[in-house]
Amino acid sequence: MKFHIAALAPLIALGLTAGAAHAKDPALLSLTLEHFRDTSTVTDDPADGVTTISTEKGFAEHRGPMRTVWNDEYLTGVIDKKTGQKSFQVHAWITYRGNWRFYETANYQTIAGAKSVPAAQTGKEMENCATGDCMYTERLAFPIDEELLRRLAAANAPGKPVIWAYRFVARSGPDYAGGLSGAEIAGILAKVDEFTNTVPAAKANAVSASLKRDLGIGGMPVAATAEQPNRGGILVFGVNSGSIAHKSGIIVGDILYEFDGHPVKALGELEAAVAACAANSAVAIKLYRGTDAMSVTARF
Repeated sequence: MKFHIAALAPLIALGLTAGAAHAKDPALLSLTLEHFRDTSTVTDDPADGVTTISTEKGFAEHRGPMRTVWNDEYLTGVIDKKTGQKSFQVHAWITYRGNWRFYETANYQTIAGAKSVPAAQTGKEMENCATGDCMYTERLAFPIDEELLRRLAAANAPGKPVIWAYRFVARSGPDYAGGLSGAEIAGILAKVDEFTNTVPAAKANAVSASLKRDLGIGGMPVAATAEQPNRGGILVFGVNSGSIAHKSGIIVGDILYEFDGHPVKALGELEAAVAACAANSAVAIKLYRGTDAMSVTARF
């Protein structure tokens, strides 16, 4: 199935609404991809043969005179060092008064529509009950597809931050409306790509493998929209560290639409254009970054 950037509009609109209502520090929307990439933690587990990358240190909202953190949300990516397989999870911990709510389900929007998945409880705590006002904390997680994360990261245009929203549904009591910034999503993907130093496997095929060898990207075709009739080309969903693309300044989320003066709307067109480049040549690549058109130079 092919996805268009325009299809992300309902997700973004929903996220902005939830972001306004959800208790998040407004400074969250000022934090960049680079902030979340650089504050991500990397934990190696030799026994299990996996590496875990987390954005937990990237942001937390402090409230009240005691600067208390009542809830927090973040992403983790787990990499199997033998196979290179990756998995991602959304994590949250929620503190509240009253009675146990027992959040059981996570609901969120995907490109294809609404999705509901079980929420795994990774921990729970209860305190202050001696005073008659118990405080409950639930620690939760649910899986999320890398492909969706990359679509959301691609929609995170610099200077135009968005919030991707989700909701934990409780067995008893109110639901919890959560959200992650597009910059945090893009940041963990950048850190994972930096760590693995490979083009992401999602939707990879023989053509994108060829692009990896020469230009150093993973990409997929996207069509223009009615609002942006010229914004079609190859959506970059992975950049190989140290590659020609990386050195030229191409980043995840860019849409390449012209290579060496020739329009590129399909992977085959970009592959052919890259293959035709002479050694030691400098080639102009035109692209969209968000809604801004710009040009970079690739040196082969």
